[in-house]
Amino acid sequence: MKESIVVYWMSRAIRVDENPALVEACKTAKEHGAKVIVVFALIPNFPYANTRNMDFLLRGLAEVSDKLAKKSIPLFLYQGQALVAFEHFQKEYHILSIINEHHVLKPFLSSQEKVREWCLYQDVDFNLINTACVVPVEEASGKLEFAAKTIRSKITNKYKEYLDEINLDYSQQMDTSGRFTTDQIETLLSNYPQLILSKLTPGEDAANQVLSDFIKKGLDNYDQRNLFNSKGQSHLSAYLHFGMISPVKIIREIEKTSHRNAPLFVEEAMVRRELAENYCHYQKNYDSLKGAWPWAIATLSSHLNDPREYIYTKEQFEKAQTHDDLWNACQHMVVNDGYLHSYLRMYWAKMVLLWTRHPQDAIDILIYLNDTYFLDGRDPNGYTGIMWCVAGVHDRPWFNRPVIGLIRAMGKDGTLKKTKFDLRQVKYDI
Repeated sequence: MKESIVVYWMSRAIRVDENPALVEACKTAKEHGAKVIVVFALIPNFPYANTRNMDFLLRGLAEVSDKLAKKSIPLFLYQGQALVAFEHFQKEYHILSIINEHHVLKPFLSSQEKVREWCLYQDVDFNLINTACVVPVEEASGKLEFAAKTIRSKITNKYKEYLDEINLDYSQQMDTSGRFTTDQIETLLSNYPQLILSKLTPGEDAANQVLSDFIKKGLDNYDQRNLFNSKGQSHLSAYLHFGMISPVKIIREIEKTSHRNAPLFVEEAMVRRELAENYCHYQKNYDSLKGAWPWAIATLSSHLNDPREYIYTKEQFEKAQTHDDLWNACQHMVVNDGYLHSYLRMYWAKMVLLWTRHPQDAIDILIYLNDTYFLDGRDPNGYTGIMWCVAGVHDRPWFNRPVIGLIRAMGKDGTLKKTKFDLRQVKYDI
């Protein structure tokens, strides 16, 4: 008789600490007298995968594997589609349940749907657990929200009930041989385009240290975060993207400080971030001009024939070959660091709308650059940010200008004044 198992299909929450999906998998296994295995499916040709983002992901995953091994929970990395992995494990075990995180982006939803159909045919339970938000997206709102002001109270009226700490009180006796370890990483990375690796240390231990350091040193300056050298940026976005730290833990720990800047941080890290989750969940054209509000589509359409002073190709943007030394400096940082100061990131994105023939061209180029180079790319926050910059999503109409119409404008002089950024600070080659 086959041994019964519960599979935690890890994909969006690469952590052990405060991982509701892992806790649910262990709870289900305990209830049925089964064992838990964790599976991570490394999908071939996944969009924009490269050594920068994959090194960060795989090293964080290896850290999780080491931690789970101490509880005799094996974490297996499978190179291929998740469904094929589950078909393989079903031959050796009796899978009772597959638990995965809730996703909102199309590449993951496609994989989830295939697994869901297979589970139905195999009589296997399939459950999705929120790991990426404080308030689950459908609990926060049952519809596409228009702006931060329309979702804010829906989140702030509920989030306190989700802030309780959850702990993994579980261990089992199971062979963990064959589990994923760091010695497999270099071979795996040889399959990906080569980029300069991030200076950020990957993994949940590092993520928790970054949070601790921000609370001790950065939160004081959070209200000055638009200044380039203020040290008020949290540097948590990449860890949140890979699920190496719980957003619940972040908000809970920040609120514990009762710091004067805590509400500002909560607004950005919870309300605005979960507004992006709402947008990508309910608007499946999150990567297209079709996903903009009607007023934005109308105003951009009315200016399609406006003359553009400059028009650049994707390759020229990628190589920082524009006339604008500030934009080029930003692109140098994007390519070399995989990170860009948040205010400069808005300027970097908005200028592309001015220097392309069509708003959809700007969206496509920005998605390519964002998802290729940023460590926090391929994320609901990134797609929503691009749509805010190019197509006014979650914004309001502003003053009518050539090319951009009623979309909010940004300029070089204003950006330099706001950030106090010194162009001499950037010395990179692409």
